[in-house]
Amino acid sequence: MATRKLVRKEAGTIAYTLREIKDFSGEANADNPAVAVSVVGGRTVTADELAREIAASCTIKEADVAGVLKALSLRVQRTLLSGNRVELGEIGTLSVTLTCGNKHRADNVKARDIKVSRIAFAPSKALSHAMRGATMTYAGDAHTKVFSAAEVEERLTTHFATHDTLYRSEMESICECTRYRAVQFLETFVKEGKLRKAGRQNGRYYIPVEGCFGK
Repeated sequence: MATRKLVRKEAGTIAYTLREIKDFSGEANADNPAVAVSVVGGRTVTADELAREIAASCTIKEADVAGVLKALSLRVQRTLLSGNRVELGEIGTLSVTLTCGNKHRADNVKARDIKVSRIAFAPSKALSHAMRGATMTYAGDAHTKVFSAAEVEERLTTHFATHDTLYRSEMESICECTRYRAVQFLETFVKEGKLRKAGRQNGRYYIPVEGCFGK
């Protein structure tokens, strides 16, 4: 069966909001003002909803679509657990990245020290091209929480109680902040000697220094 191309006319409208970027202390930088933009009002579309929408647009029954999605989920899991990448057509590619925690010497690393740190997603060229054609609509200025350094440390301590690493995207969720502010937090903790950078630039992650964040 021929693969249907991703087309611009299927794209919806993305609502966005603007916020003034603040420094680590939560104050605006008067010397170098900047604005961050983020999506608002987005929701998670469930597998059941996808099954209904797909069934409504073709001759396949909803139950059959749901069964295929479930089978796909299991197959993706098994493939990743084998250390392989999964290419999902014009959606993108899934792969796993590994970490050995706080080990500093290769001869000290054992198989039991290696863990999957995250599942990486690389969008296909078709999906990236389609997203560049998205229509935007302004949803008003944002009013977000500003956490103190102590509150951020408390949240990171909770994170590291169950994780060995921290990614910038996780920092955004933990602090409910923009990408720019998450980087500010991370760089500050690195300078203070509480976090250590690891991984390559495209796969950068952070590891707590011994004695920090409950480690």
